[in-house]
Amino acid sequence: MPLVLSLLAILGAHRIYTAQARLLILYGGEYVFHPIGQENGGDVALDRNQIIQGELEIIQSPALAARVIQDVGIRRLYPEMPDTPLGEQQAATRLLRDLRVDGVPQSNIIEVSLRNRDRQVALEALDVIIHDYIIYHGEIFMGNRDNGPARLVAQMAARLKDANDKIVAFSLAHNISDLNQQTSIILRRAADLADEQTGIDSEIDNLDAQTKVLNGTLSTLPSRIELFTETDIGQARKTLLDRLLRLRIQLADVRQRYKNTFPLVVDIRHQIREIEIQLRKSPARETNVKRNGTSTIYEELKQQQVLLESRAAGLRSKRDAVTNDRNALQLRLAELTQLSGQYRDLQTTRDTLADSYKTLENNVEATTLSSSLSQLASANIRIVHPPNAPLQGSTLRLPLLGMGLMLGLVAAVGMLAFRVVTQKIFVTVRDVEHGLHVPVLLSIPLYEKQ
Repeated sequence: MPLVLSLLAILGAHRIYTAQARLLILYGGEYVFHPIGQENGGDVALDRNQIIQGELEIIQSPALAARVIQDVGIRRLYPEMPDTPLGEQQAATRLLRDLRVDGVPQSNIIEVSLRNRDRQVALEALDVIIHDYIIYHGEIFMGNRDNGPARLVAQMAARLKDANDKIVAFSLAHNISDLNQQTSIILRRAADLADEQTGIDSEIDNLDAQTKVLNGTLSTLPSRIELFTETDIGQARKTLLDRLLRLRIQLADVRQRYKNTFPLVVDIRHQIREIEIQLRKSPARETNVKRNGTSTIYEELKQQQVLLESRAAGLRSKRDAVTNDRNALQLRLAELTQLSGQYRDLQTTRDTLADSYKTLENNVEATTLSSSLSQLASANIRIVHPPNAPLQGSTLRLPLLGMGLMLGLVAAVGMLAFRVVTQKIFVTVRDVEHGLHVPVLLSIPLYEKQ
């Protein structure tokens, strides 16, 4: 069984690469403390063991391990772990298990080694550990540095935020997005409305002139005219014609029998003349049927008049709307002009603070970077041997196999001893009496044939 377990462990064993590096710890002024209130000669200095032990604690601190995990990346260092806050804590704990830091006896050298399944990852992670260790070491010893520039930057950022908030509140309160652009849009819109109103006024004047001429024409035209008339000879004229015809026939008949001077002939002629006079006075034809209606010309002109008046009314309404829009734009423009001073003051304040903040931030960053570089340059840590790892990684397969064989041999010897102890085999009479707790009455010796 131990051999089987060792074989299973051998199959699951991975090749491990160990990256190693050596650091030289120089003894600087940070290890010398100056108690307050003491005169010269009261300084306290740490010995070599205390210094080395302090450096070992710094390089193996969980805070440094967490920083290394963030810089290297949990997916890069331990791909099987989840990229979560809990996973980062577990990765930091595992990194501390894989990291080994030892002080070389009788020297100020620290040997740092890191194990990983990937050789390149082990080298990169160890390099990051050394770099972060030097930075973290400087932060610890420079922990009492003045934070005045950072506080000043924070105060300037707060003032800049307050200025931006005031501009936003002022813009929301007065419906201002971009003052210059908004003013330009209003002016351009007002000019467009003025041109449109001028065009509308011109068109209205034209329509009014056309309507006036049309009204004068309509006033001279009758609205109703005679559409159809049917005429015929009147009944009185017909009677006169019939009577005239009979008199002429009678005159012709009488003249054949009498002379022209005969009284009857004279009387008939007199009647004929009277009838002819009446016929000349009476109209030749009389109207029997007469139909009147609306004049088509009048109707067309009337419709044109209605269209012109409707169009003029629509244009007047449109002009009123344009006038109202122009008035509203003028009021808005006057309001923006009145508010422009306050808005520009707020913008000037904001821009001034922004420039000051940017300049201050750049100066603080440059100072911080210079301080960090100076701190790195003056650190009391030197890299004696940079991170290096063998090309062939180590594996636990042979030790596991040897341990399995050893455990198997021990188990076999133990089982054999247990079997010998528990198996009841009697060699002598005393063994029988001692094992069975009964007396032996007879013992027959066994002789082998020669």
